[in-house]
Amino acid sequence: MKALRIAGVVLVALVCLIGLGFLTMSKQQQDALAKLQDVPVDMARVADGVYTAQSDGGMVKVEVQVTVRDHAIEDIRLLEHQNGLGKPAEAMLSEMIRLNTDQVDAVAGATASSLTIRNAVNRALGQGITP
Repeated sequence: MKALRIAGVVLVALVCLIGLGFLTMSKQQQDALAKLQDVPVDMARVADGVYTAQSDGGMVKVEVQVTVRDHAIEDIRLLEHQNGLGKPAEAMLSEMIRLNTDQVDAVAGATASSLTIRNAVNRALGQGITP
């Protein structure tokens, strides 16, 4: 009986530690995502070229290569996508090309990856803005 009580206490402590770990990671993730800032991009002012940029959304890290031709997003290559379960967010790349903007809706269930990908594309496009 005493061994069962000890096992129960250990189990409760373990669950609490795991929960605390998730809360800490979640807070760090939220802080990192809050620091991502997109700038307005007028595609009419983005020069032809190939632009590479990175974004760090905490537990999600992204590097993209964006090709612009005639003020249109021609191609977006995902060079790196370190994610947890955010792989579905990669579908937003084709939407960005189709709509010719980085400002597309986040993919449900992959919000952190969506925001980080969007920020990386925004940074890449920002490199091509001409005065």
